[in-house]
Amino acid sequence: MTNSEKLTQKRAEAVARPQTGYRITWCPQTPGFGVRVTAAGARAWVAERRIDGKTVRRTLGKVTGRGAISADAARKLQVDISSELQNGTDRFEVKRELRKVEKAEAHTFEQALKDYVKSKRRSKDGLALKPRTVADYLAMIEPAGATKAGRPTLPGELHSLAAVPLRRITADDIKGLFAALDDRGERRQTYAMQVLRAVLRHEGVVIQHNPLATTTAGKGRVTLAPSRGSPTPIPAERLGPWWRAASAIKTISSGQLRFQLLTGCRPGEAAGITVADVDLVGGRVTLRDTKNRSDHVLVLSTQALEIITPYVRGKKAKAPVFGVADAGKTLDTINAEAEVDGISPHKLRHTFATIAAQLVPAFTLRRLLNQAAGNDVAAAHYVGVSEPQLRAGWQAVADFIEGAK
Repeated sequence: MTNSEKLTQKRAEAVARPQTGYRITWCPQTPGFGVRVTAAGARAWVAERRIDGKTVRRTLGKVTGRGAISADAARKLQVDISSELQNGTDRFEVKRELRKVEKAEAHTFEQALKDYVKSKRRSKDGLALKPRTVADYLAMIEPAGATKAGRPTLPGELHSLAAVPLRRITADDIKGLFAALDDRGERRQTYAMQVLRAVLRHEGVVIQHNPLATTTAGKGRVTLAPSRGSPTPIPAERLGPWWRAASAIKTISSGQLRFQLLTGCRPGEAAGITVADVDLVGGRVTLRDTKNRSDHVLVLSTQALEIITPYVRGKKAKAPVFGVADAGKTLDTINAEAEVDGISPHKLRHTFATIAAQLVPAFTLRRLLNQAAGNDVAAAHYVGVSEPQLRAGWQAVADFIEGAK
């Protein structure tokens, strides 16, 4: 094309491709109107104008292919857009903003929660949420269903918000949900509200008169129950019968339950122990990536070592030692034989802690239970607990349990 030739459809299609990047060929008869050709052969009409000292360039449409527009249509569109830009209007910017709004409006709470569990990192160490936590959060948006046995299950605590666009959640929605969760119990109600608040904060959503915000007047807020435990150990007078009933059952489930009681580890931690985590010679077991995101070494009592040894020998390093995900049936049998009610796998940890609190110093107890120091400066930086002290602590608890009447 010569310096005076008008940029037409035919000439735009004939512009040679650059070897790399792109090249723009401008029309000498229509200032600010041109064709952009990429090294890959893509061709598009473009418009350019100087506004407030800055060059503004916009793509008008394709030269060829599906959705292409003619040279005359592109030239007319260039004139219109140039005039709009001069008057302070940018139709492409308006469209972009509309798309952003539409995308934000379509972003549901379910999508936001899934984004949250995928991208959330702890501020103190940058670690992602544990798989168990992710599963707990995602279960909150599940619909009602049924167990394998056919028993109906309730929908997740936050299921009513799952399909609601995130930015359309209102203060009334939150208040209504909070009230509806009364029958789920205080603990689950609070947990659900905490997850909802975390997702809203993560997404930067501002809700007028948000009942979960501290800036909302007291009468407009919902009151979340403070975090508090409800320890329910095996009653002291039934400890002996429970231990003897568990010891009489020669199954791997019973072995895992007794190991939990003797060590104070959590059910998931006991189930996750592999052969490679066990040192039979040193009498140690390493629990990997525990609840506080650290490894925790159990220094075994003679009783705990005796329980675990048969389940280690002859197995490959990656094999689970116990690997029982649900020991509920075995536990029900033990509880019935010992005539106790309401003792779940986690209540065995309560029992261990209750016994250990009577037998060892507080700092040793904290180490036995693998509790984070938190704001306790002494525990975090000054008080050390040696392995012999820990071994003596675990042994004292085991001897107490075994000797219970």
